[in-house]
Amino acid sequence: MQQTNTDILKNNIFNDIKRLLVEIGQEKNIDKIKSDSRLGDDLGIDSFGSVEIIYNLEDRFDIEIPDRDFDSSLTVKDIVMYIQSKLKANDKKKIEIQRAQFIDNLTTDKSLAEKLNFNPYYRNINSGLGRKITIGNKKFISLGSNDYLGLTNNKIIKQEAIKVIEKYGMSMCGTPIVIGQTKINRDFELKIARFLKQDDAIIYPSGYQCNMGVFQLLANKNDIILADKNVHSSLINGCMLSKSKLRFFPHNDMRALKIILNGSHKFRMRFIVVDGLYSTDGDIACLDKIVSLAKKYNAFVIVDDAHGLGVLGEEGRGILEKYNVYNDVDLITGSLGKALGIFGGFLAGREKLIDYFRYNAFMYFYSTALPPYIAAAGIAAIDFLKAHNDLRLKIFGYKDKIFSALKGMGYRLTKSETPLFSILFRNSYETIKMTKLLFERQIYVVPFLPPSVPKTSPRIRLLASAYLTDKDIDKVIRVFKELKTEYRYE
Repeated sequence: MQQTNTDILKNNIFNDIKRLLVEIGQEKNIDKIKSDSRLGDDLGIDSFGSVEIIYNLEDRFDIEIPDRDFDSSLTVKDIVMYIQSKLKANDKKKIEIQRAQFIDNLTTDKSLAEKLNFNPYYRNINSGLGRKITIGNKKFISLGSNDYLGLTNNKIIKQEAIKVIEKYGMSMCGTPIVIGQTKINRDFELKIARFLKQDDAIIYPSGYQCNMGVFQLLANKNDIILADKNVHSSLINGCMLSKSKLRFFPHNDMRALKIILNGSHKFRMRFIVVDGLYSTDGDIACLDKIVSLAKKYNAFVIVDDAHGLGVLGEEGRGILEKYNVYNDVDLITGSLGKALGIFGGFLAGREKLIDYFRYNAFMYFYSTALPPYIAAAGIAAIDFLKAHNDLRLKIFGYKDKIFSALKGMGYRLTKSETPLFSILFRNSYETIKMTKLLFERQIYVVPFLPPSVPKTSPRIRLLASAYLTDKDIDKVIRVFKELKTEYRYE
């Protein structure tokens, strides 16, 4: 019986999908992939693997696949039928739409906020960060800020910034390559480089922008990027800007990373990408083992140490200090808006590599230079944290006290060895509800919901900054104890 065009299309889609699943999933025998094989249960594909499949299918079939349409419970047949329906719809739909209709079609899901009459995001704070923050006319203990060491309102650091504002004004009003930069900006770059024991560094307006531009410059279609599935979204989006093959490996799973590296010899370059300190779990990268694998397989290692800088290591120099791998990581990126208490992003590494970014990275030299007063504050912040290691020890102590108390009460917590950790919930509704109950008791926390975290583990992240007191920590523990019963947390 002769096949119809529909049958041929269906078979072609099926075969394309099977080849893709062999590349991404754990099942490497293409003949064992059947139409009723499920992505998660049968092929070992998690939520991040699903994202990679979506990305590849969109590119292969020139269609758009919303994340909500795709998860690891689907069968291969489900995907084939879905793509067929998308291709048919593309044939029929009128591409051009009116401008007003385009805007009307944009949606933001606020159903949870409306249901609970509480929106935890975009709160207007009427004070600077400190021991208490002011929202409306009430003061809150904040466990939601990234200001680990309490430096953003430090008087000594602020005075340095004010001096520079008086001399240089608010902005350079131009890009570093065109208008130039002040000596203070350059001194700050070198300060960061020396602190991280690297040759050189450049400063970006934001950490997100910094990560977005790394692979656009370094990687091409002949390369493969191997990223931990828990890396920050800025790195994931940056990877997707390159034309490289992108593969995720399970979080901190060195066996899986080794398997992928072992099959990657056809590529020009292998890039391994990890966070130093993972920002919603509080655990850290197995950087010593990653560096060892990188040496064996000739891979280029990139670490985003946004949350590790100022926190990890005996002197707060980050994940590289903790493992003493200063000479074994090729590129360090990060945000300045965490422990240093300012804003911006940085790249640090060998002199030739950083100079290459300085003259070739569009996201760097087409952006307005960092204001000189921020650079001055950054220099002062590094000097201050070097002289006050007690702040770092203090936040580890606060974390241990809260973590131990909450664990004893029966809260489900992430495995963390750093000052940051999260409480896990069964669904987004329960997460927002607990956030609201804490807010009503004047404790400010930030919920993390899908897609920022997996659908199965929405969470509230807790970070006790150095400006808090023992009395504040005791109140936090007391409130969580009261809510454990009232909320019926399970």
